[in-house]
Amino acid sequence: MLNEVVRGVLADLQGARCVVLSGVDGVLVASAVADGGPSPDVVAASLADLFRRVAAAHRDAGLAPPKEFTTGAPGEQAALTEVTPQYVLMAVLQGGGSLGRARFTLKRAASALQAELG
Repeated sequence: MLNEVVRGVLADLQGARCVVLSGVDGVLVASAVADGGPSPDVVAASLADLFRRVAAAHRDAGLAPPKEFTTGAPGEQAALTEVTPQYVLMAVLQGGGSLGRARFTLKRAASALQAELG
């Protein structure tokens, strides 16, 4: 079921290059990659580390833990959504992809994954 949900996000999300479900430790759980997309292992390790750092910054600032995070550069963007406190769902998009749509799609998929991972 995990792989099906991740593949569904890749198929549904225009401009998606890679969709990854990983532990917050960066260990890859499931992935789907479009032709020419980035390595899912590298995406999982790198972006999970970034999500942990954002969570630490929130704690240091006295803020609630983040449930989602987005980042972007010319030509590419990434969106991350917490599935459970132990798992993160991520999508890497081409620059033309809709970050708002990605956030919505990831939240919907995270809800479907919670029962399996909870």
